Parts: sequence; structure tokens; C-alpha cells
Amino acid sequence: MSNYKVVIIDDEPWTREVIKTLADWDALGLVVAGEASDGEYGLELIRLTAPDIILTDVKMPHLNGIDLITMLRKVNNDTPVIFISGYDDYSFIRSALKLDAVDYLLKPIKQEELNYQLSNCVKLLADRLDYKGDNKSLELGFIDAVWANKFYVLRDNLESSLNSPDINIIKHKCNEIYQLIQKNMDEKLSKSNLVCIYYTLMNTLENFILSRDFVPKEILKKNDTSFVFSRDSSPMEMMDFIQNLYCIASEQMQEYNRNRNRLDIGKIKKYLEEHYTEGITLELTAAAYYVSKEYLSKAFKAATGKGFLEYLTELRMERAKELILDYKIPLKEVGEMVGYLDQAHFYKTFKRYFGKTPGEVRGLIIDNK
Repeated sequence: MSNYKVVIIDDEPWTREVIKTLADWDALGLVVAGEASDGEYGLELIRLTAPDIILTDVKMPHLNGIDLITMLRKVNNDTPVIFISGYDDYSFIRSALKLDAVDYLLKPIKQEELNYQLSNCVKLLADRLDYKGDNKSLELGFIDAVWANKFYVLRDNLESSLNSPDINIIKHKCNEIYQLIQKNMDEKLSKSNLVCIYYTLMNTLENFILSRDFVPKEILKKNDTSFVFSRDSSPMEMMDFIQNLYCIASEQMQEYNRNRNRLDIGKIKKYLEEHYTEGITLELTAAAYYVSKEYLSKAFKAATGKGFLEYLTELRMERAKELILDYKIPLKEVGEMVGYLDQAHFYKTFKRYFGKTPGEVRGLIIDNK
């Protein structure tokens, strides 16, 4: 499932955090593309990130949610919208319906209701025959700035600094970008430029991580990668936020590379033999050895001739057969004993592996006797 981009626009930090905590992002194939605390910054986010789904509060400072979506609908933007509000006001609900909103959720937000409506948005997008995703560059609108060329040179220098083991170089390059912004921002940097600089630098970081055969989500782990744009946002705060993520990425990739060089597949196999009954996965094993799951998968296949899951399944199935035939363990207990919490999944895997169900295998032995 390809990821659909979501923007969250709400002036209450607590509400944004609740949404990020309650939504089943991975299961629904969604990713937070950006956050804003008022409608004006929200509008810039939408223009520059071209999200697939919009979650917005109704009442916000500077530009409320109804007016925000009205402006988008006037330019034929039909992005699915979920309104959020602490007001059970019929006039708001009526306005939301007129704007073809998917739903109008009342605070406090309920997890089941939120995910149900997000899944409706996903279905709506999938059903649109003309939906092809939007790979529009997030740099559009910024390239007209007088100092854009200088910025792009500094951006490339910052990217190159990720190759260095010294994070002080990263900090120095981030400071150069900040100084350029400060020198040219006049009284105040425009919302459009501020948002665009952020996404240009974040795209650069994510592309660099991908180019090194890593996954951004694994490298950055649980660190928040969504800067919140608001009236109080400053270039310094934004650059500090970006600098922190660049430093984390640099240090994490260096750590992974050190472990790649000394990764012992023999130890991995022994680890699986000792832990396969515990519901171990490729992701958990990779984390235990400080490498990415992609790298572990490739290295394991190259060394053993078998895929990670194939090898793990073989261990589990052979042990399951042993428990069934030699130890006469009740069939309903065998799956959990070899690492399967879902009994139906265990039965299905067992039959695919042996060509017979656990009951049929046990029955053959009884018949032979």
C-alpha cells in the first residue's frame, strides 16, 4: 500500500498530538506530511505539500477551517477533508457538508471514529480512477527568490556533510543556511518561503537516507519529523529542528554502517534458533543488531540462500511437527509454543509448509499404528 499524505491543521497542540497518537497510520498507509496551528500556514502547507487528506479544526485564528476549505474548493481542489471541532453547531456541520467533507468529528476525538473516517478517505482516493498521486516538487514557488541559487548551493553542501563522521560540520552548514535566511528575510520571511525551505531540506535528507539503502523511518526512529508551522515559528527554530534531524540521521547511519561491517550471520541464525518461539520478526532482529531490515534481509539471503522469513518459518514448522508427533502436545497449544499468536495463521502456514494440517499429520501416525 502506497502512503497517502495527511496534513493536520489545529491551533491546539494537544489535539494534534491526540490525532497523531490515535490514528493507525501504518495500517491505513498514511503519513503525516505536515502540521500547522492556524489556517494561513495550513493553506501554505496544502499548496506546497499537495496532501491527499486534510484534517482541520473548524475554529482557528487568522483563517478558520471552513474558509480555508472554501478557498480550496474554489480552485477545484477536491482533497478529502475531515473537520474537527469542539462545537456541536448545526451551522458548522451544514457548512462542512456543503464543502463535501468526509465527516465532522467532535472533540474529544474517539480512536475508532477517527480511523473509520480516515479509512473512508483512503477508499475514496482509491476509487478515484484519475488518482495517480502527486509527486509535485515542494520547491515550487521558492525558486523565484533572489537568493534561491545561493540557498541551493548551501543545501547541496549540507547534504554532502552527511558523508562526514563529524556532526559539527552538519551544524556549521545548517548555520550557514540560517545566516543566509537572516540576511535576506527583511522584516519577516514569507510563510511560503519558510515552508518551502523546510520541505526542501527534509526531502534532501530523506533522499540521502534512501540512497544509502536505509529507510528514513528506521533511521529517524520515533523522533518527530513534522515541524509545526505557526505565527510564532521562527527561522531559527525551524533550522534547529532540521539540524537535530540531520545530526540524528548522520549518527544513526554511521552506527548502522559499523554494525554492517561486523554483522555475523552465524550469530543471527543462533539468535533465531534461541528466540523463534517468542514471535521474533525481521524488524525486531534488525533492531537487535543495529542494522536496517532491508540490509539484514539481503545479507541473510546472500549468506544462507534462504529468505529470513523462509528460514524462520522452517525453524517453527519443524519444531511444531516435533511437538505434535513426539511430545503429543494438544494441537491448540502448538502454534503459540512456536511463536504464532494467531492459531488460524499457524494452521494455514503449517498446511502450506507440509501439505497437510496439524490434525492430518497427527492422524497419519495414529493410522500407521
